Amino acid sequence: MARDPWPPDAPGVRIDLKAVADLSDAERAALRALTAAVYPPEVLAASPARHVTWAPVQWSVLVWSPEGALLSHVGLVVRHGALDGAPARIGGVGGVKTHPGAEGRGLASAALARAAAALREEHGVAFSLLVCRDDLLPFYGRLGWRPFAGRLLVEQPAGPTLFTVNRAMVLPGLGAAPGAGTIDLKGLPW
Repeated sequence: MARDPWPPDAPGVRIDLKAVADLSDAERAALRALTAAVYPPEVLAASPARHVTWAPVQWSVLVWSPEGALLSHVGLVVRHGALDGAPARIGGVGGVKTHPGAEGRGLASAALARAAAALREEHGVAFSLLVCRDDLLPFYGRLGWRPFAGRLLVEQPAGPTLFTVNRAMVLPGLGAAPGAGTIDLKGLPW
């Protein structure tokens, strides 16, 4: 587990990076509560992504208040996929959520920075990828993510498919982030 204080002007707020397998029962319960606050049933029912089968995250970046409340989360996946047919180690970012009462404080930005550093430095990914709604493109763009204009291939229960539900964005890792071409995740999207 890695811990980084964040933000510097908010004493006691911290960021933990943990393998999902190592989350305690209390941490899992806090994550379920955060998910329910961010995605209540009526929001999930209206989501265009409600029919997508998603990959489970392997690591979680968890942002905690000084009182121990989970305020924000970023999920990470590392996958051996392909870029234009060549093998590529790809970092995935998904499950980004911040409690509605804690939005606008830079918590998700801090968690995303920690996630990007972990994917690059600890997991040695060539580049990272996330998918998001169009309205979130400017937010991720401010953090260095760039739109991916190519094709994103993913697995679904019915077989390989072109992912078109959300927009793909990429971030450099140990290599440059592709702007176009074909990324094959060789598995479920995250």
